[in-house]
Amino acid sequence: MKRLHGQCHCGAMRVAIEGVEAAELPLRACQCGFCRRHGAVWTSHPQAEVTFIGAQLHNYRFGHRQSDYMFCTECGCCVGAAVEIDGARYAIVNVTGVDLPGFEGRTPEPMVFDDETPETRAARRKARWSPADLTELQPSA
Repeated sequence: MKRLHGQCHCGAMRVAIEGVEAAELPLRACQCGFCRRHGAVWTSHPQAEVTFIGAQLHNYRFGHRQSDYMFCTECGCCVGAAVEIDGARYAIVNVTGVDLPGFEGRTPEPMVFDDETPETRAARRKARWSPADLTELQPSA
């Protein structure tokens, strides 16, 4: 089974995607102002488990305020976004923010989600985002 690894610029936040090859993972470029300003290019797959590990995490919510967009507090990289739906956590990974290998030379598909309601947005995320685990490391004293 293939496992992809990436990390933010300073290495404080790490991510792993397990379960599918990089070629099977879609590459999407949301056209909202937030994603365009951050140069975010996203990937997820409902059969690919995503794990985020790190201690330097800041969450930001905008728009419908459903998802936590995760940033490294040390270097500022946007590493991904996570949401909880029906008691399960789902996430997407910012391929650019974690320098995820296997996407070189690929052009992301532009995506526009402006007309979604909170309900249709949650349903899309549940169907297309990856099951996720977030391990927040506690600094030692």
